[in-house]
Amino acid sequence: MKYMNVLRILVLATFLLLALFFIPARPAMAASVTVSPDSSKVDTLIHIGGTGFTPGITYRTYFAYNTAYEVVISGTVATDGTISHFLTVPEVPGGTYTVRVATSLESASDVFAAEPDIQLNKTSALVGEQINIYGTGFRANRSVTIRFDGSAVETTSTNSRGSFSETFRVPEGDYGSHDVTADDKTYEVTIKLYVKQSISITPRSGATGTTVTVSGTGFRDNQSITITFDGDRVDTRPSTIRTDDDGSFTASFDVPTCINRTPEVAASDGKYTGAAEFTILANISLTPQSGYVGDKLSVTGDGFRSNRLITLTFDGEAVTTTPMSIHSDETGCFDANLDIPPSTTGGHTIRADDGIEVAEANFTTLSAISITPTSGPINAEVMVNGSGFGPGRVVTIRFAEEHVRTSATDAKGSFSDQFIVPPSSSGNYSVIASDGVTTARAIFTVTTSIEVRPQTGYVGTPITVTGTGFTSAITIQYDDVVVATTTADANGAFSISFGAPLSIHGHHTVIVSDAINTIEATFTMESDAPPIPGLLSPENGSRQNSRPSFNWAPVSDLSGVTYTLQIATDNSFSTLLLEKQGLTQSQYTIAQQEGLRSTDSKTPYYWRVRAIDGASNESAWSTPGTFYVRFLPQWAIYVLIVAVSVLISVLISRKVWRKGGLMAR
Repeated sequence: MKYMNVLRILVLATFLLLALFFIPARPAMAASVTVSPDSSKVDTLIHIGGTGFTPGITYRTYFAYNTAYEVVISGTVATDGTISHFLTVPEVPGGTYTVRVATSLESASDVFAAEPDIQLNKTSALVGEQINIYGTGFRANRSVTIRFDGSAVETTSTNSRGSFSETFRVPEGDYGSHDVTADDKTYEVTIKLYVKQSISITPRSGATGTTVTVSGTGFRDNQSITITFDGDRVDTRPSTIRTDDDGSFTASFDVPTCINRTPEVAASDGKYTGAAEFTILANISLTPQSGYVGDKLSVTGDGFRSNRLITLTFDGEAVTTTPMSIHSDETGCFDANLDIPPSTTGGHTIRADDGIEVAEANFTTLSAISITPTSGPINAEVMVNGSGFGPGRVVTIRFAEEHVRTSATDAKGSFSDQFIVPPSSSGNYSVIASDGVTTARAIFTVTTSIEVRPQTGYVGTPITVTGTGFTSAITIQYDDVVVATTTADANGAFSISFGAPLSIHGHHTVIVSDAINTIEATFTMESDAPPIPGLLSPENGSRQNSRPSFNWAPVSDLSGVTYTLQIATDNSFSTLLLEKQGLTQSQYTIAQQEGLRSTDSKTPYYWRVRAIDGASNESAWSTPGTFYVRFLPQWAIYVLIVAVSVLISVLISRKVWRKGGLMAR
């Protein structure tokens, strides 16, 4: 019990000593708190200072005291009863908040106003560029409208702490500073965004001839724009370009040929310039883009490296080109020609390679056939060459839908074969080759044809004319004279014979015609002269009366023979007394009205004969013969008459005498 009392006394004494230690010797000052600055934005640093607090004890600072956004910071009061510390404004909605500092013995408060604020991730940008906008200190859970120079560009909402994060694209605007505003209907905050001039090109790479669209923004408004390509002004669409009220424009141009591979596209309003780089890609163009094996193909290339050897291939295989060695020029361009090699139907790849740059283009091989000849008569032999078919395919060849041949293609889709033109009338017919998938055709013209046998002969020679390709009734003429008629059969063929008419030696035209066709051939009449007739009588130098008879040795000729007889007073036959043509016999007696006058012994008559055959071939004249014509004197004639009369009387009298004597007996 005694010990318990002592213990109580000791405890009481301890509390009294402690009270004496902590209780100041004089009365304490009233505690106070100051926030500086008293308003600011989220994430800014503010100072909180206080006086009149009990030294050495713990204090707590309550930011946004007694709200859902309350932040507490602890510290120890300085020996002079002050507190001092900094605090970063936490994420809170805009408005006024209490800042309270409290210890176990005292407390004090001040107010702080959270201000709205917006930030952009860029201070300058290009039209169309995406901008991030961040907002703090706005009302909680509010709709916020983002405006660019007063025009809404986006709508967003704040979170429960009055913050938001959004993106928008810079709308059209001319070169310079523009206002970006965030508005939640309570707070409205504006920040500046600097818009720069720029151009965009679409596409950014391509081959010669590519249409490039140039869009410019951020230029001065209502200004004339010049577009250059690799430093040279280009023709644009439209030809005159001006920026609109927002400093924007759009135009296009076609990439010119054969220039630097990486030219710059630039647009200028006279003060500001925007530029973009364009890459010219290696490219080849083909003219034509489809065709047949053997066709000429023009290959034009650009966008290659300068002064490089160019290799052209067709489906990976080297081809012969013109020129044989191809080089790009200083601008990377080249031109070459090649013949389309044998290839199957469809698409094929033509490739140009300079060792660094490569370009390809597609060429389509078309199926085709060629025929040789393209016209001719029935039974003509026709060669068919085909290309552009499938590889290793069976090919059926038809003439006017009639199967005439079966062939096959090689690995390159080509074939070569022949057929005989079947019977048909004259006209155009389709020759069709098909491998079951690919078909090609050509036109063959069946012509009329005739054959004359024999082609040479004599008058009366049997001539046989055969023909093909004819229709209906047929007329055969020999030197424009109809010599026969006939009718073609169902296949347009005919055959007829006639004798060679009487006609002069040499060439003669045999004309065969129907209602549509006319064709000619030549028959040659023989040109061999008949033999020279030999003179028989009168004998040379013989005496003849005024109407002598002439005889000569007959001659023979396959064309038949007639004779011409001439009588003249001189051996040159310049003075003809008589000429008889067309004599069919080898003799002639002068008619009464043709009687010859008497001649003396020094002036004979001359005569000669030649033979002429049915083809008007003439023999040479025979060697002339001579004869004389002598008449008796008048008195000799009378004497002769008297003598004859006496002779007749004597003979009669003798006959009568003999007859009388017999009767007397």
